[in-house]
Amino acid sequence: MQIISKSIDRDTQIDLPGIDAGAQDVLFLDIETTGIKRADNRVCLIGCICMQPDGWHLTQWFDDTGLEERSILSSFLLYAGRFRYVINYNGNRFDLPFLRVRIETNGLDREAAAFLSMNSIDLYGYIAPYRHLLGLPDYRQQTLENALQLQTGRAQGEDGKAFLEAYKQYLLLPSHGLMEKLTLHNEANVTGLLDLLCLSSFSRLDDMKVNVRRAQANYYTNYDGEQAEELLIHFTLSFSLPIRIYAGLDHCYLKIDGENGVLKIPLYTGEMKYFYANYKDYYYLPGEDMAIHKYIASYVDKNRRVQARPETCYTKKASTYLPQWDLYRTPFFKRSYEEKEIFFEFTEQMKRDREALSDYASYVLAHIIFRK
Repeated sequence: MQIISKSIDRDTQIDLPGIDAGAQDVLFLDIETTGIKRADNRVCLIGCICMQPDGWHLTQWFDDTGLEERSILSSFLLYAGRFRYVINYNGNRFDLPFLRVRIETNGLDREAAAFLSMNSIDLYGYIAPYRHLLGLPDYRQQTLENALQLQTGRAQGEDGKAFLEAYKQYLLLPSHGLMEKLTLHNEANVTGLLDLLCLSSFSRLDDMKVNVRRAQANYYTNYDGEQAEELLIHFTLSFSLPIRIYAGLDHCYLKIDGENGVLKIPLYTGEMKYFYANYKDYYYLPGEDMAIHKYIASYVDKNRRVQARPETCYTKKASTYLPQWDLYRTPFFKRSYEEKEIFFEFTEQMKRDREALSDYASYVLAHIIFRK
């Protein structure tokens, strides 16, 4: 077994939403294994970073013979037990379950008690609900690092499979060069976790606050070659996202770059219908194409009125409308009784009300982001 220790020149601060943790409380962790099956493979390299009096510090435990898994696990567990949180990327699915099986296999359950009771902060969990917004080819750590334009120093193709091949070569013919390649691979993984802390800002989308800077109508030509109108809402968030977002749903489109964003929302100008709830209390006037309450209809000639049905119990209004997907605002309007899409009137008062526009922008954002 070899233990490698070095200082890491970083000034990373710990600021995780909803988690009471300082730099002294956390351990960044990444492991390398001889395969993915826990029962049949071993841990061959453990890397971790923690805060020490002189700054961030990297420690690695390397099985340089292929026979010392128990030794590296035992030494690591003795080191790791004093922390409250273990920070990883996708570790809840791979690293931690793998370690648990190997700890049990090596009879180290008692030594592992403190480590196994630590809270896990899986950085992948921050972006997992928002993958549809990012559009990345996959969500491996290296892919996220590339999306964040991080300078990691990794070589192309330096993945787990390449590590395994290099480790097999090392066991057959050990060399300082191969050992350095293996440990640097793990070092890039674990130091990368410091940079990926910024992914935690995605959790702030749950209670985001939107401030509208300006709103304007915009005319454009749609896919059918017809003139269409949309509402452009320029806004700022109370926090910044580290990855640019492009997304759309139900003809609404969203772009967020850092803390600034733009929403494109279709405007519907024309005549829509308001349907009364209790159609039995209304008469429909075919000549006027509208429904009126029976109390008023008593003054209308019986030949000009018929009992209203659900689909004819409406009045019409020409105005400008915005979409909604539940009863965000009432009264709500529809283009026809059968249609499921509903709208509310975009009044002159709302156009001048920045608070109302901010609230609606938050509503549309939640619809796109959370697919509500």
